[in-house]
Amino acid sequence: MKAMRAHEFGGLEELCFEDAPEPQVQAGQVKIRVRAAGINPADLVRLAGRFPGLALPYVPGTDVCGEVEEVGAGVSLKKGDKVFGRAQGGYAEKACLAAGEAIPLPGNLSFAEGAAIPIPFFTAYHALHHKAALKSGDTVLISAGGGGVGVAAIQLAVAAGARVITTVGSAEKAEGVRALGAHTAVNYREEDFVAKAQEFTDGRGVDVIVENVAADNLARDLAALALNGRIVLVGNGTGKSGDATLSVFGAIMKDATIYGMSLVNATPRIRQIAEPVTRLLAEKKIKAVVSKSYPLAEARQALADLLAGRVFGKLVLTP
Repeated sequence: MKAMRAHEFGGLEELCFEDAPEPQVQAGQVKIRVRAAGINPADLVRLAGRFPGLALPYVPGTDVCGEVEEVGAGVSLKKGDKVFGRAQGGYAEKACLAAGEAIPLPGNLSFAEGAAIPIPFFTAYHALHHKAALKSGDTVLISAGGGGVGVAAIQLAVAAGARVITTVGSAEKAEGVRALGAHTAVNYREEDFVAKAQEFTDGRGVDVIVENVAADNLARDLAALALNGRIVLVGNGTGKSGDATLSVFGAIMKDATIYGMSLVNATPRIRQIAEPVTRLLAEKKIKAVVSKSYPLAEARQALADLLAGRVFGKLVLTP
């Protein structure tokens, strides 16, 4: 099969489009023919070698969608089933994933849309509902609203009856997030998101912050937060430093709750997360937004476009 592989950890220059051995399905797994693979910021973190347990040569990519080709022992799925989920080595023509993570693709979605679901929508749902305990009527501030997690979080928050304010980097993205249901869009390049959040809430502050760009925003998030508010740390921002600062006094005075969150640790709950997400997608109450598709061989360009912010929603590869 063809795959994008790195023989050394590092930057995009390490990726090569080449022949690679097919993965071998194990008990409790399915092997799929990958019809689309989602691009995620975490792919760059892993490619850089900043994730434990990865072996060389390394095939990046987690989010995949395609057709089952082979099943391991103890698996009830059958050949030809269309599924999406999280795999190891998604930038390839074939990939294996745990059967428990192979989610049936709703009939109204394309393969590309299926590949846009797993990490963005599962992350957003877990952050909003399992961490922040979002309630109807809450006000939510979602940073990086035009990114994959942001696009998912906006729609899931609106579907839950929340009021949404989100930050974006352009007028085009502001228009896009409003079309998804965001009540207010703040261009962070031109406006102060804290002032806008306070204005939007009549000075009370927001109940929940889904923070995708902690490296830039965490120091000021507490000023936008309401008393007893919750911040869920989802990421530092694509290509950003791994560190951030906050005001301890500010957290104390707001009685703030700050959650760290990694979808890696939510593996036992994936089916629980996937069920409401796929139901909402099937009912067309939310949608997977694909900004652009690239041939597998152009993965380096896709990742470069992700780093440069040339995306609204998701970028996908199509082997």
